Amino acid sequence: VWQHTAAKAVVSTQSTGLGVTIDENLNWDIHLAKLTKKLATCSGILNRIRDNVPQELHKDLYHTLFESHLTYGITVWGGVPESKLETLFKAQKKCIRIMFGDKEAYLDKFRTCARTRALDYQKLGQDFYKKEHTKPLFNKHSIMNVHNLYLYHCINDSFKILKFRTPISLYSLFNLSNRTGKETFALTPKSSDSYAYRASSIWNIVRQKLTISEFTTTVSHVKSSIKNMILKIQKQGESDDWNKFINNLSHAHKDFAISCVV
Repeated sequence: VWQHTAAKAVVSTQSTGLGVTIDENLNWDIHLAKLTKKLATCSGILNRIRDNVPQELHKDLYHTLFESHLTYGITVWGGVPESKLETLFKAQKKCIRIMFGDKEAYLDKFRTCARTRALDYQKLGQDFYKKEHTKPLFNKHSIMNVHNLYLYHCINDSFKILKFRTPISLYSLFNLSNRTGKETFALTPKSSDSYAYRASSIWNIVRQKLTISEFTTTVSHVKSSIKNMILKIQKQGESDDWNKFINNLSHAHKDFAISCVV
């Protein structure tokens, strides 16, 4: 990006537009770093106000002050490798513990000096410092992790683009089948990390699972069906383990197809 001044032209390695930062390597590292800091600030705000807000409003607070930032533009940058999403996932889990975790049990660990404990319990082991697992909290409050949020928004956006054929610049990236009975099937382009390939591949799996044979289906129906399906898959596996083959669906649509059959 060239920035012209009165003295000379300065070359910038990054550019921010509509809240999304694009760097010269198109790897989203700078944007993800900024987003991580923003989410940490949001978690701090929620930690300060959560005790002053009724518990039944905690989920609304989470969606308003945290998830709204997490999902902004997620269909653009959410296709990055899984390792780059890990910092965002940690930030999300921290916020979930703050809003829905057992705060009293956490504080109780540090209210008593170790010297006043019984001799057998004075040595504080790994279990003492072990954090509360978040998967049961995600499932209890029907909240999707960041990997599934990318999947959810990617599918919804794909459906709306194909249904309303707008914006035309994105609609032109899809190539729909002309075969009778498969009008909603998207012909996948050459395998790559592009949005067109990812969106087409995931969409074809979902349309088959939800039996979407035409685009007259309402957006609200598709959104609710996709959300219920993803949350059902997210609940599978052990309650104390984020099973990579079940929950990180956005980076392996083949695993997603297998999971949908279960």
